[in-house]
Amino acid sequence: MRLPKNFFNLVRVILAISLAGVVAGINLPLSTLTLKHWGISSSIIGLAASMMGLSAAVTTPFLPRMVNLFGQIPVLRASLVTLPLAILALPIFQNLYAWFLLRFIIGLAATVIWVLSEIWINSFAEDRTRGRIIAIYTSLLSLGFIVGVLIMSFTSVETFGGFYISASLAIVVALPLWSMKDIGDFEAPMNISFSKYLFSSPILMGSSWMMGFLYAASAGLLPVFALPYVNEDYTAASRTVAWLATGELMLPLLIGWLADKYDKRKLMILLTIIAIFVLFLIPVFFHLPMLRFLLLFLLGGVTMGFYVLGLTMLGEQYKGQVLVSANASFIFFLSIGEILGPPIIGRAMDIFGNSAFGWAMGIISLLFLSVFYFTRNLINRKQSESF
Repeated sequence: MRLPKNFFNLVRVILAISLAGVVAGINLPLSTLTLKHWGISSSIIGLAASMMGLSAAVTTPFLPRMVNLFGQIPVLRASLVTLPLAILALPIFQNLYAWFLLRFIIGLAATVIWVLSEIWINSFAEDRTRGRIIAIYTSLLSLGFIVGVLIMSFTSVETFGGFYISASLAIVVALPLWSMKDIGDFEAPMNISFSKYLFSSPILMGSSWMMGFLYAASAGLLPVFALPYVNEDYTAASRTVAWLATGELMLPLLIGWLADKYDKRKLMILLTIIAIFVLFLIPVFFHLPMLRFLLLFLLGGVTMGFYVLGLTMLGEQYKGQVLVSANASFIFFLSIGEILGPPIIGRAMDIFGNSAFGWAMGIISLLFLSVFYFTRNLINRKQSESF
């Protein structure tokens, strides 16, 4: 059997991102519960969780310029070194303001690794199997996240041991990526017009924003929302994030297969409708263990489904050097969602109570569906007028 072109490069990149998922799986709930242990409010915890999204939004406009000036590999290696060092600094500087800065730096390094890895995956993948390859990538990323959450659940918030494990794994992430050589050598535009991509591909960029909003808000604040339902047990609260990630692991494989065979925009609408129902039901049925698992499974799956569909559409629509700026724009809008999600949902929880975790995200999803329908009809009308 003949292996596809660039098969081994795909394996290396996907393996590295899977390990990065383990790092994130330890850091996200551990940081959230540590701040909760310090007595920090949900609003501030949400704001702290948004720092990684903020750093991604700040980084992506300059990433093509950095790649052109310094090259892909030097920029990647600098990020691979920065990531474990910044994680190690968290237990050293046990201060809220220091953590804001350090989480920003962690997000900056992670964004560079993330964007470059996705560019390579989309470059190496072929159109006929792109959806399935991206689904495998996102599922393995989610598997890594689950492993990270489970590792975190066996560590103590007081000892900071999870951060040391996370930093060690961040060093391991560098091993498969450090010697990458067979990468397409294409220049990216020096400046990115995010507004151009927003208006030319509103559905694609909107799906990215939606995924960022739901992912950051749910992963960042779920342990806080879950605490009253698990008798204030921090370990049990952190494990609920693993249930969320289980859906992110399994459902993207189905969604990626469907994306290669059916209309991706119709699939996007279906996922949004499912997300709305699930989010409104979470505060009602979360006290029932079986329904709790099912709802979190579906929420994780549809959230990652936005990402799979959006990234698949991105790779089909943009090629070559334009792919760098298009992927950077995709991550930029995802980052804006990550910035807004945790503080908005955290503030809603402080004002309206714990149940606002699901209801507030459900209302945002309903608004996205309305905008999606309006934008889709507008695009169809313009296309019919052009004929």
